[in-house]
Amino acid sequence: MRIPRPFLTLLLIACLLRPAPAAESAPAPYVNSQAIKERFDTVTAADMEMLRGKKILLVSRSFGLNLFKGLTALARQDPKYDLLSKYQRYDVFRAGGDVGVIPADAIQQFNFVHFLGTYWPHTERLKEMDRVLREAPHEFGKSVDVVVIFYHTATPALFDPYANQMAAWRTAFPNARFIYVTSGFMGPKYAKENEASHGFGEKIREEFKGKVPLYDLGAILSDDFRAGHVYCPEYSNDAAEVHPNLPAGETMMAKGFLLTLKEAFDWQPTPPESEAAGAAPAPAPAVETLPATHPDAQAVRAILDANGLKDKAVSGVSVVKNGRITELFLQEGGIAELPEAIGKLTALRKLHVYGDRSLPLPRLKKISPAIGQCTEIEELLLNQNDLTTLPIEITRLQKIKNLSIGDNPLSALPPAVREWAQRFDPKGLAGSLP
Repeated sequence: MRIPRPFLTLLLIACLLRPAPAAESAPAPYVNSQAIKERFDTVTAADMEMLRGKKILLVSRSFGLNLFKGLTALARQDPKYDLLSKYQRYDVFRAGGDVGVIPADAIQQFNFVHFLGTYWPHTERLKEMDRVLREAPHEFGKSVDVVVIFYHTATPALFDPYANQMAAWRTAFPNARFIYVTSGFMGPKYAKENEASHGFGEKIREEFKGKVPLYDLGAILSDDFRAGHVYCPEYSNDAAEVHPNLPAGETMMAKGFLLTLKEAFDWQPTPPESEAAGAAPAPAPAVETLPATHPDAQAVRAILDANGLKDKAVSGVSVVKNGRITELFLQEGGIAELPEAIGKLTALRKLHVYGDRSLPLPRLKKISPAIGQCTEIEELLLNQNDLTTLPIEITRLQKIKNLSIGDNPLSALPPAVREWAQRFDPKGLAGSLP
């Protein structure tokens, strides 16, 4: 059957006028260990010059310090990778969650503003970032180019508050790049915490991979899970098995960070999906607290006050379960002494007081014999401090599953304490004795 010429002409015109299919947007950058190995060399001097012109805002705890050390090492290896020439860090955690310790003009004065946020609950870090982005006198959201939140460990319960808060920020500050980050891993001692952290990371990957810039900290630290749900052994010699503190691990973190930033600015973002854009941040999971008059709260207050930390909040360092403080996080915070008040915390299961010699803060030198009353403690981290001895009463702690006393100048241990330490942390003991 012959098709009339006029019809063919109309068909041709219709084809020519038909709108071209919309081009699919490129997937958002995703950086894991493999990406670093394959693509880090694509970061050029011109890329680094561009990144030094951006305003970067990071909140973290100690894993952010590992990143800082990695960035420092990279710049020493090759000055073109310098991102720290206008870097400044502030300790909001030490100030009791007061973001006022960050100068209002910090984002104008420096290209990389890093603050150490409150440890617990994990949602406090979101609130602190929200205040400096939105509220006067900071209002950093008006001028910031990059926003990043680091968690060295997290639980799946954090996912909804994190995801919804990030979506709200992306809507409020469309000119900034919000880098999504999975939480990290610790050493083999922390199987339970690592599995929870992996659960948070899996939710992040499932929901956001390919949609937003994603720095996969968990995958980077485990070499894409070659080591399992734990950081690679060659990335750390931390006696407490908390930090990826060796150059190999810190440099991988730094390379991944630079690659993510570079690719985030190469990528053209699309507006958040309508349902995410309109979502209010999810309410934070309920966190049990104690009144200031509770004996446990008074004991923690006394410990903080004895160390000159009068601005630090009890709720920011302690975990409450069933009306008692069961976990106390005093690490890297300027604790020089655990006074007699520690003995009041008889429900404690976890006590972290490890130090960090890279921070200009006091380190633990003295522990009261009253710690012997804390017989429920299962995890006690005292490494990287200035302890010369331990009270004999500490040997009453017989439920220990994870003890870390390494990197202390222990020169005067009573025989019973030496036997106790040999039982629970022989490696740390050997590394601390003269």
